[in-house]
Amino acid sequence: MGQLYTVPMANNSLVSCLISFIQALTRRAAAFTVDVRERCCISRGNVNNIVAEVQQFQFALLENLRERVRNVFERHGHMDNIEQLRNETMATIVDFPDPFASLTTSYMQDQTIKELFHPVEPEEVIISQKLCRVKRGGTRVLKTRNICFYYVPLIKSLEQFLCNPRISNMIHHPTNCSKDGFLKDIVNGSLFKTHPLFSVKRTALQLILYSDEIEICNPLGAHASVNKLLMFYYSLGNIEPKFRSKLPAIRLLAIAKAKDISEAGVDVILERIEKDLKKLYSGTRVKTGSTETNIFGAVISVCGDTLAQHDLAGFKSGVGFAFSKCRHCECDFNSMQSNFDENDFTPRTLQNHIRQCEEIERASTEFLKKSLMTTYGLNRRSKLVDFPAFDLIRQTPQDIMHVLLEGVVPYEMKCVLKALILSGDTELDSINTGIQGFSYSPVDVRDKPCPITVNTLSSNDNKLKQSAGQMLVFMKIFPFIVNSISTNVYVQFIIGLLEISQIIFSPVIAIETLEKLRRMIEQHLKEFTNLFPANNITPKQHYMIHFPSQIEALGPLRRHMCMRFESKHRFFKKWSSKLNYKNICKSLVQHNQIVESTQNENNNIFTHEKDLGPVGEVSNFQYVESKLRDFLNIVDVQHVISVKWVTLNGNTYTTGKSLIITDTDNGLPIFGLINNIFIVDSVLFCCEYQVHETLDFNRNLLSYEITVPNVAMATEMINLEKLKDYTAYQAVMLNTKTYVPRKYDLTDVLLVN
Repeated sequence: MGQLYTVPMANNSLVSCLISFIQALTRRAAAFTVDVRERCCISRGNVNNIVAEVQQFQFALLENLRERVRNVFERHGHMDNIEQLRNETMATIVDFPDPFASLTTSYMQDQTIKELFHPVEPEEVIISQKLCRVKRGGTRVLKTRNICFYYVPLIKSLEQFLCNPRISNMIHHPTNCSKDGFLKDIVNGSLFKTHPLFSVKRTALQLILYSDEIEICNPLGAHASVNKLLMFYYSLGNIEPKFRSKLPAIRLLAIAKAKDISEAGVDVILERIEKDLKKLYSGTRVKTGSTETNIFGAVISVCGDTLAQHDLAGFKSGVGFAFSKCRHCECDFNSMQSNFDENDFTPRTLQNHIRQCEEIERASTEFLKKSLMTTYGLNRRSKLVDFPAFDLIRQTPQDIMHVLLEGVVPYEMKCVLKALILSGDTELDSINTGIQGFSYSPVDVRDKPCPITVNTLSSNDNKLKQSAGQMLVFMKIFPFIVNSISTNVYVQFIIGLLEISQIIFSPVIAIETLEKLRRMIEQHLKEFTNLFPANNITPKQHYMIHFPSQIEALGPLRRHMCMRFESKHRFFKKWSSKLNYKNICKSLVQHNQIVESTQNENNNIFTHEKDLGPVGEVSNFQYVESKLRDFLNIVDVQHVISVKWVTLNGNTYTTGKSLIITDTDNGLPIFGLINNIFIVDSVLFCCEYQVHETLDFNRNLLSYEITVPNVAMATEMINLEKLKDYTAYQAVMLNTKTYVPRKYDLTDVLLVN
């Protein structure tokens, strides 16, 4: 807490002047806020961010001013000439430089940004040239136009990224991720432990590459496919998992028009990336802050949806036209329908993959070449093969968002809903009533599932017209909606799928659990063929059998999930609506580089890891002080405030609603309802909670049954940043009983923490 200065009450004129001064400043600040919000058409949330940044700037400005005034007083500490002291002090304030003087025009802003933040200049890589007609005066003349893409030099981008002390500290001082027998992150996987670089240099940079196409125009408009862009991003597996999903941890690597790359081939981009990767793998010297250091790194995984990964790796994008339909094994359609154990298939290897590519290249006739391409499910030898120490078979994991949330789950859910409705066990209106009337948590309500229409259910596709986020919520509430027929064989089939999904989405998975997961997936697919003999096993259902081995090699697959990468698209889609399309790639990459260059201005690169709700004073300070002393062993507390809710690293905790896991008992989690949230001395985030007894785990609901105390019980205190599981849960009432739905399997999470 800052020092308090009191003004003598006798000097009423001074008090009046001070009040008037504060009111004038407040009035000007309010006018600035209104001007930004109304004239610039900025949302209230963004206005709040602007005000917060201005407050930070104001604080730095006043600190600088205080220091200059303090120096003046120190120089005149022993002088009797008060007039000279006053004049010099006033001159210090009058002569204080205007920080916005060099930012008054767009041109000056651009120049100042380049001088101060040194954004990494993107390279324009020319792919080819073509002739086009352009207007020149009253005629149209031929002109040569470059077909190109924009590439952000990887080494320079990493150099800028590592200048942030927090990122550098995570890389050079990695935390102990897990104990033996458990997989919590990439470093626990077998591939990391046997990798020729990572096994020797534990702090080498673990590059996670991601590629995807985005549509920046109206997808139903005339220009829908003309301005589709191909994006390449990267992130670092060295960053702690709780920060890795933050958007500042995801950086742009390349951007191009999808139409240009479809004609030239994606290898033109991969070839440029390969040049930097070879330098990085051998070690390159970069300047981070005031020191120079050698950095090493390699690609640990290439992420994306099935189409993107197959295109990058040289496999056929449409697997329906290939004899071998999987990039991890050499399965065909018939074997895929009857074999559900990974060991029943011949695994692909990098050596065999290269041999098959060479056979295609050496084919003597075009007919033979196309036949080999169809048989092997390959189109070409990808440049990924030339990436240093990269195995494109093992290091292109299946994306659980696209395979499960946008593939297997809606497909099987649709089959089950059709069967239940046709058999008369339930009605579509009953399902939609359950969706509309469910008590969603403040987080889940943002992805509330849409009602399922008759047209959606009767269509021939495998979709339920829900987003990936909506499918996650629908999976959690579905057992409650159909609880009245929970013993139905179709409902039990879906509960089995949800159990599999919860294990796959778990942040911690034991080695022993992988064998259990293999058996569950095999049994589930066999049951699908029995219940729905007229339906084929789809390629995405087949991909599930490879999940256990991929988890064992690369750690939990949620560490390679595309969902957060796709959130990065919003930045470019938002800017594209404000730009012309003459050279949209260049405009977007320039805006991105400016944003990335300013992230190091604040050491706290993850600015929104802590957000607070309404703040209030603590009415009984002694009570809170005693709780802190008894449960957290904290003494000498100076200042405590209470908040209605707080968001820590993406998890929102709300008083009176959120349940947290405080301990375990015989493998069951012990939940506590948050009564109050306190912030102690501006650094400690803790809460007061009331323990709820956990009775049992209900498999039909995939939830824990708990009891709510009928009488007031003694409360306890816990540090919110040292929980066994950081997810906030919410209770659901069903038939007078209280349940806590699981978001993912907690068995191994509770064992390792």
